[in-house]
Amino acid sequence: LVPPPHPGSFAASHIRRGLVTSAAMVDFVMPQTSPGFVDGWGPPETATLEPQIGFCDFVEHLDKFPLVRVGKVCDFTASGLRYQEQRGKGKAGKGAAKGKGVQPLQPGKDEEGFSIVDSRPMPGKSSGRGRGGAFGRSKGRGKGLQANYQEGILGQKQKPFYNSNQNAAKGKGKGRGGNQRRGIPSFKEWSVQTKTEWEMRKEIMLSSLAKLQLDAKNVTYNDMAWCGTLHSYNRAYDRVTSKTERPVRRFEDLEFFNVTTSDDPMLQEMLQTDSGVCTIATDHVLACLIAAARSVYSWDIVVTKIAGKLIFDKRNGSQVDYLSVNETAQDPPNNDDKDSINSPLKLSQEASCINQNFSQMVLDPSLPVQEMEHPNPFDEEDESTVASGAYRYRKITLPGNPKAESEFERQPVEMIVRTEINCKMPDARDGKGLVTVKALNEYDPKMTYNWRSHLESQRGAVLATELKNNAFKLGRWTAQAILAGCDTMKIGYVSRQHPSDPWSHSVLGVHTHMTDGFADQIGLTRNNMFGILRTIIDLVMSWEDGKYLLLKDPTKSVLRIYDVPFDTFNTDDEEGDEEEEEVDQELDEDGNIAPQQPEGLR
Repeated sequence: LVPPPHPGSFAASHIRRGLVTSAAMVDFVMPQTSPGFVDGWGPPETATLEPQIGFCDFVEHLDKFPLVRVGKVCDFTASGLRYQEQRGKGKAGKGAAKGKGVQPLQPGKDEEGFSIVDSRPMPGKSSGRGRGGAFGRSKGRGKGLQANYQEGILGQKQKPFYNSNQNAAKGKGKGRGGNQRRGIPSFKEWSVQTKTEWEMRKEIMLSSLAKLQLDAKNVTYNDMAWCGTLHSYNRAYDRVTSKTERPVRRFEDLEFFNVTTSDDPMLQEMLQTDSGVCTIATDHVLACLIAAARSVYSWDIVVTKIAGKLIFDKRNGSQVDYLSVNETAQDPPNNDDKDSINSPLKLSQEASCINQNFSQMVLDPSLPVQEMEHPNPFDEEDESTVASGAYRYRKITLPGNPKAESEFERQPVEMIVRTEINCKMPDARDGKGLVTVKALNEYDPKMTYNWRSHLESQRGAVLATELKNNAFKLGRWTAQAILAGCDTMKIGYVSRQHPSDPWSHSVLGVHTHMTDGFADQIGLTRNNMFGILRTIIDLVMSWEDGKYLLLKDPTKSVLRIYDVPFDTFNTDDEEGDEEEEEVDQELDEDGNIAPQQPEGLR
């Protein structure tokens, strides 16, 4: 190697001025070559030189520096990392479609040995990752699924449901997000984690559902059976105001049921005995389909087709069982801290619990109870008491389209729906005066706007705000009331007694709405309702027998239909049975499972 010039020499001064030629700057010695080659040059023919380690050979041994990255510019700023992440997603998608692509690195290996100079938090990074369906599972007892939301929500305070560091959570999210979070759903988890082997049969834009129409005047209704009991509504709650608020009572000793279609013995029997019926469902499931265009969060419905019959089901413990809170609001609940009492999951469980309690609280025990022709089909007749309410099984006949190409679409469709009725008016006669009771809940009252100050003076403005913030929930309630034949809706306004206490609530008022008038107010028409149902039924009926999953995308206004195996979603029940068996097993003094003794030694 040529030694560097002395700092004061002529060469050094010319180097500083940029006047030295390239020949004077050579810092390596040319290797020995053989002049005997005609077509080129190279090492001597007789030389046995050990090949030196090349740059590519050195890089090949490093897992975190694949060859595809050699020579590329590294950008460690936040914007550069975001660009690379998005570019990598796009390349992975294209490569997966064409059967080629770059193998991804192992997580964390690419970051080894590097530190980001730009230490600012990356904006737009969402923590809402992971598998959906985190609402939990409810276990069934006997014939039906018991859906009791009382324990740990409005029940005992020492239950660990809300046992979290509330003081630390209070300051989170205040002054962060702001306008950046407006219009962006905060609950982005999928209700079901899809699998690659599931075939997507159809993708429906939810905006197109509003164009589906069916003449509701030709729809007929027939009562198949009435089950349960029906109390009368207590008119005293119509006079409740924010100044005379009443605390919400707890009904922890009552059994509440929300049984899916396939577990209902009445629906199964009607499907087998009536040859003209081709579809069975519950009002909860159909209401989700009807109000699907208003939804933001992810939910799913399972449709099974067997021998030309359709069964609209829900999974046990799915999002269909729960009520969302401020789902369609401009600033929805924050899901960053899942242990917070104001996270979407905890608020949905709290709202479901409030509705259970409120439906029993407004009943008048002094008036006689109307017993239906059949008892509650899910009552096991043990020591527990069943909550008051009636099940109305209705056969709804949807007319066909005489101009349709398919023979099935030209024929009328008969479906049996199990609907719920909470109570009746004291002066109800001849099937009129049936009431559905629901409750809206306020969890975070503001100084500028809260129900205690504005419910009486600005009743219309409060309702308009709720229609905007809870469009999907109110659409579901209205669809359920129409399917059940309830001509009156009682909507209660329930608020926390203290913003940080999710166990104690007060009723601030109850407003009465006629079902048809309220449906017109929110833009829900019967023609569109039955048009959506008839279109979905015709679509699935055109396919072969199987099980299909209707899944709402949490990030887009899209409903996808997947073809899934028949045994999908059946493992939950088996796991639940195994857990119950493990609980019932006897334990020894050390806490281990005691061996079973022969019958004669017990």
